[in-house]
Amino acid sequence: MTCIRLYRLASAFLLLCATAVLYGQNIYLDQGETEKEKSSFLVPFAFPSETFEFVIGVGGAASGAFDQPQVGFGWGVIGTTNESYGVYLGATNFQLPYTERWFVTPIVSYTRYTKLRSYQDLPNVQFVDASRSGSNESSPDDFLEAPGVDALVDVNFRYLLPIGLGEQTLIHTYYMDRGLIDNRNASGAQAFNPLISGRSYFTFRPYYRNQIYDEDKNSELLSATNGLEFGLEWDNRDFLASPSRGEHIKFAVKRDFGWLNSDSDYWIWEFSASKYFSLPTGDWSRQQVLALNFYTADTPSWDRDAQTGLVTGRAPDYMSPKLGGYNRLRAYPFERFNDRSAIYYGLEYRVIPQWNPLSDIGFIQRWLAPDWWQVVPFAELGRVAPTYDWGRLHTDMKWDVGIGLRFMLKKTVVRVDYAVSEESTVGWVMFDHPF
Repeated sequence: MTCIRLYRLASAFLLLCATAVLYGQNIYLDQGETEKEKSSFLVPFAFPSETFEFVIGVGGAASGAFDQPQVGFGWGVIGTTNESYGVYLGATNFQLPYTERWFVTPIVSYTRYTKLRSYQDLPNVQFVDASRSGSNESSPDDFLEAPGVDALVDVNFRYLLPIGLGEQTLIHTYYMDRGLIDNRNASGAQAFNPLISGRSYFTFRPYYRNQIYDEDKNSELLSATNGLEFGLEWDNRDFLASPSRGEHIKFAVKRDFGWLNSDSDYWIWEFSASKYFSLPTGDWSRQQVLALNFYTADTPSWDRDAQTGLVTGRAPDYMSPKLGGYNRLRAYPFERFNDRSAIYYGLEYRVIPQWNPLSDIGFIQRWLAPDWWQVVPFAELGRVAPTYDWGRLHTDMKWDVGIGLRFMLKKTVVRVDYAVSEESTVGWVMFDHPF
């Protein structure tokens, strides 16, 4: 199966429009710019889609809102020929009043789909592990699809710990030359020690999401969740927009107590780590980077009845440990694999050529300010499982390989990835690196 995956992609595109102008508690300045200058862009778009038929929309974003130069703010709306529509609103890195170290990133979205897809079974259906929708052995055609609504409210609070670079610098300023920085202006990668290098955070994230299917009259599906996420994060990357050295490590716990309209009581832990190596450059390249990523997660509350096969204590498929989508196993659709546990390995070789043909095209230079473009071959490996067993997680793993093009446009990384697996071939258009 070959396609450009646009299922739920318009939603993700606009959410990232709303939040991708800036990365972390940082300010991005080109040569000659000052912190008081604000930037903005408005992006009308239209594309065909296997889910939406044809999409028309507009997204906008701006930096420097509320007299805080590190803040990004964005919005977007879409409409489609099959009567789907969506509204999206978000902001990043807003410094809370009367505090120095608390920053918040809120996102709100509402989308009406005529084809909303879910890789999950009805909770009251008996099954064996191999036959469950979303499992490692499941069929790619084993999913539910019907008209429905996807509503999201997500508020991410981050407290900057007074260690490392964060001890003296609350908001870091990058001074860029054609989209790259000098090592002396790095925000991390000075040492492999959070006490003296990079910035560390305590994170607190209340979230609510509900995927409501029109045909689910008796609320049999796991659709709604409202919970809390607590995490610790060490960001030791030299340049958050496009790192070439350093590390990024995060551990988080998600907990839904089953309150209000939640369909399940669960808790999940997740761990991710990325490492970046700057490679020697030649006459033809400005930068070469080897980027590695590791991710694993488990659901300790997961309880499977040995007699009936029924599972309790699990999250909806979109919140479970999962693989597929534009970040992990990109040759598969969103939540294609979801289960009690997951593991993932990713590798990218990122090369920025010296030659930048886009900078020679006048209207593109004025409208998009293309600082560089990047060629990125990548490979990925991962699997999900009904138990957190290291041996099982490394048996019969799913894989894909691909090639990507990345562009630094308006101080934001835009990527086009094309991935191939034994099951499907998929293309993505998205903001930011996957890790």
